[in-house]
Amino acid sequence: MQTIYKTTQQVVQSNIPLFITGETGVGKEGIARYIHETSPRRDKPFIAINCGRFSAELLQSELFGHEAGAFTSAIRQRHGAFEMANRGILFLDEVPEMSLDAQKMLLRVLDTATFTRLGGNEQLTVDVHIIAATNRDIEKAVAEKEFREDLYYRLKGMMFHLPPLRERPEDIAPLVTTFMSEFRAEYGKSITGMTPEALTRLEQAAWPGNIRQLRSTIQAAVALATTDRLEPKDFPDIYPEFIKTLISIWQTLPPETQNAIWETLHRETQHTMMRELSMQSSASWSGLPVSSPSGMSEKGEFLNIRDMNQHEILSAVARKRVEQYASLREAAESLDIDIRTLQRYARSEASDS
Repeated sequence: MQTIYKTTQQVVQSNIPLFITGETGVGKEGIARYIHETSPRRDKPFIAINCGRFSAELLQSELFGHEAGAFTSAIRQRHGAFEMANRGILFLDEVPEMSLDAQKMLLRVLDTATFTRLGGNEQLTVDVHIIAATNRDIEKAVAEKEFREDLYYRLKGMMFHLPPLRERPEDIAPLVTTFMSEFRAEYGKSITGMTPEALTRLEQAAWPGNIRQLRSTIQAAVALATTDRLEPKDFPDIYPEFIKTLISIWQTLPPETQNAIWETLHRETQHTMMRELSMQSSASWSGLPVSSPSGMSEKGEFLNIRDMNQHEILSAVARKRVEQYASLREAAESLDIDIRTLQRYARSEASDS
């Protein structure tokens, strides 16, 4: 993240379009606002539009405005985001959700800095720095003709990929401090911090909702806290990332493999998994193992798991799947995990798992 912030400082003086990718809640708009606040345009407007929230017609009106009578409900002239963001920054989130017509209009603005309102003839000129973002695989959207290739390359002046929170646990502590300060004031609590055990739990969590989920988690914990420091008990629904990964992989494996892995788990891990799975489907745990096998069958091949811990077992399964499938995507999908998680376990050696 420090590298990303340093790189932004090299481009804020220019009008180069920026494209930010990353999972939902990872902080894409936060980066865009940081760029605005540190750029020469900081005293001008910052307008954010989520392109996925509007129908095709409404989105064009949101972006480019409309003249009175342009469509049934257009009773008066309306300025769009481009006019409101003039001389400032326009942040377009989920840009692949734009209709092809809207994409064509956006491309024209990027090429000529001009546009017309819906239903109008007047050509308007604007000076807007555009920052686009998506949580989708943008190159796949281009390949499948869902997003214009020429627009993609026009927006791709510089690209940033924001890693998910689970890949940068060192960011947890400062984010937690910020959120605790925010909600301590809001709820009038005298919370002074959190225990090391609680912080460790947060640092080991998967955070599928990323920073947005972390913020709401801290908000709830502060609001309900009964002590002056947050403790593990204040986060009953937060589990280590390993638990989430293990559950995903568990549900894709045959019963004999499930049994083999189960017998290697610590009792606390077993209880945590049972609690999590019980909220999903009782069928997942319809038959718990009673024996203690020393090996397991993984796609027709026997893996010796004697003396392995749970991390080593997952690494062995991940490496085997990488060998068996033609692509990392197929291997990850076979285990119901994302590619980065698969790669992390596949690269893990027994000595450091």
